[in-house]
Amino acid sequence: MSIEELESDAAAPAEETPPRTRSCRVCSVEINAGSARCPYCGARQFKHQPVLGWRGLLVLAVALAAAVLITRAIIDAENGKLRYDSYNSTNLAGFVPSGWRNLLLAGPHGTAMAAYVNPASGAETETITAKLGAHGSPHSRMLVLYTQLANEPGVARGYHGSVTFPGGNLQWSDYYSFEGAYYAVFFSDACKGSVAMTVKLSSSSPTRLDQLALVLPWSAAPHCDGPAFSGRDRADSSVPLAPR
Repeated sequence: MSIEELESDAAAPAEETPPRTRSCRVCSVEINAGSARCPYCGARQFKHQPVLGWRGLLVLAVALAAAVLITRAIIDAENGKLRYDSYNSTNLAGFVPSGWRNLLLAGPHGTAMAAYVNPASGAETETITAKLGAHGSPHSRMLVLYTQLANEPGVARGYHGSVTFPGGNLQWSDYYSFEGAYYAVFFSDACKGSVAMTVKLSSSSPTRLDQLALVLPWSAAPHCDGPAFSGRDRADSSVPLAPR
């Protein structure tokens, strides 16, 4: 092939593919298939479609329903379907599992106590103790108990260390078992450090103990102006209630 023939082929215009067309959805005139509106009647060619459509919404609804059922199943499994009532006295406040029986404990002036037991299982208990002017930090009190447990025959010590509850509530805890029962003791301070808090939980099942420990320790709190923490023992008859 000569140079002239090559130049002639290069100069020849390329054959163009005709644009794809479609009928206007209103006036049926053939228009460009990619046109959003008909150039003759101005009708919009593509209807506005929802993001999901009814099929997508149906799939989403089914997925949400399944997620709710799964979440509820997980919560029921984790909490053992536990329900809680609020405990509130002149000295202490907190949560207690519904149906548990109040043991009606009382302490000396400067100490407030509340204790509950599960009537269906005597191994499940909750004891809240608030003591005015206790010595040592929550961390040091946790270490003292952990050391004492090492010298108790038959006691198997478990986790000991810090636990952070909702709202950044930091507490220190000792876990241990003894004669088939499982225990967890939590230590914290309240009332600007003047009241030492201890929450002791027990159960015959470590899983159940963990469920109780998710809620009860951080819910317990003293009333800082309660009679047990006032400047004098109101039950002491030798102390006059009014100046003479």
